[in-house]
Amino acid sequence: MAERGKYKTRQRDLVSSCLANNEGRYLTVDEIWSSLISSGERIGRSTVYRNLESMVSAGFALKVTAPGGEARYRIAQAQSTGQLVCLDCGQALPLDCHMVGEFTEHVLEHHSFKVEPTRTVLYGVCEDCMDSTRDHANPKQDNSRPC
Repeated sequence: MAERGKYKTRQRDLVSSCLANNEGRYLTVDEIWSSLISSGERIGRSTVYRNLESMVSAGFALKVTAPGGEARYRIAQAQSTGQLVCLDCGQALPLDCHMVGEFTEHVLEHHSFKVEPTRTVLYGVCEDCMDSTRDHANPKQDNSRPC
């Protein structure tokens, strides 16, 4: 018998498809569950949660939790190297950047610590929240950026 959560089920396929259809976006359990329910699927919220956690354990999905927020998930991709989480709004963004590889090499070489890049989460403030703060501080400021 296969290990629990390791075998393919219709529900797992539904959850996986939902994540794949939202590639690069992080979704909450409720967002996935609501999407599946609204498309006519019969699936429980706890089933969605269990499948997501199983997919994270197997490396098929990535999970982040914003401080004070709920967990968010996205499909893992071969080039996935980490996540960015906004401390203001809780938005999670993929950190698919070649510089993460250089950073992990530096940490290993100079600090004798091997970083798992797909589980790396950097916390900070997203562009929208920075712009919002800037707009409130100086409403007439030109926020255009050169290329």
